[in-house]
Amino acid sequence: MQKELSYLTPEGFTVFTSHYLKNKGTCCKSACLHCPYGFTIKKHGLQFQDVSEADFPLVEEILNGASVEWKTFWPENIKFILLKEKVAGLMLKNHIVVKHLFLRPHFQHQGISKELVESYFFI
Repeated sequence: MQKELSYLTPEGFTVFTSHYLKNKGTCCKSACLHCPYGFTIKKHGLQFQDVSEADFPLVEEILNGASVEWKTFWPENIKFILLKEKVAGLMLKNHIVVKHLFLRPHFQHQGISKELVESYFFI
């Protein structure tokens, strides 16, 4: 299967994937949305956003059929994870740790781990 190198946003912008950027061999320090070298995360950090009932279709899309009772975490223990104001994934947490982390496909190769998310969220 050939890896996707770029995609178009709904606004018509071309976005390079982490696979494309990794094949370049070095980081260009442009804070690319899917930077596989960690530069964008270091520069912009991760942000978090509450999930509302209107967001349930996006939650289901991100979970992609995973067998987890995510509604038991809602509302206060489920958060979207954002990178450069784009939803990268979601976390299901308790009061001290991330219990489950789900990332959208284009954000899965950027080093976003439970430990990284916890370091930004639980500070």
